Amino acid sequence: MRGILGAVRSAFDRPAWPAFRPPAGATQALTLAEDTPILRFRLLAIFAAQMFDFVTFTIMVERHGVGAELNPIVAASFLTGGLPILFFVKLALVILVGATIVILGRRESPIEVPSKLASLITVAAVIGGAFGGWTNAITI
Repeated sequence: MRGILGAVRSAFDRPAWPAFRPPAGATQALTLAEDTPILRFRLLAIFAAQMFDFVTFTIMVERHGVGAELNPIVAASFLTGGLPILFFVKLALVILVGATIVILGRRESPIEVPSKLASLITVAAVIGGAFGGWTNAITI
């Protein structure tokens, strides 16, 4: 009997996806696209827009109360857990959208038009954050 440690060790020795083979000539299974500066810019733009929305929301709620928030999901989240919950939701949003963009930016992307889709997702996330921040700023 090998024991629990032996079973865990042998489970990690086996490949997770036995049928998975990297493309011919690939040195790594997960490589980023050649345009890494563009990828970094996309991630920074999403982060900046979402943080602009969050900061203007905190100022707006401080001055006018949570009733000034037009998004019922954000208002309910704030009433449930306050600013810490909203901060972690924004952070999770940035991480999820950023991870999607990174996956689409790989050379071995699972879809055919990764760059255009990554651009579209970036634009949508930036417009969403900027629009939310703008409407908060107008209310302030």
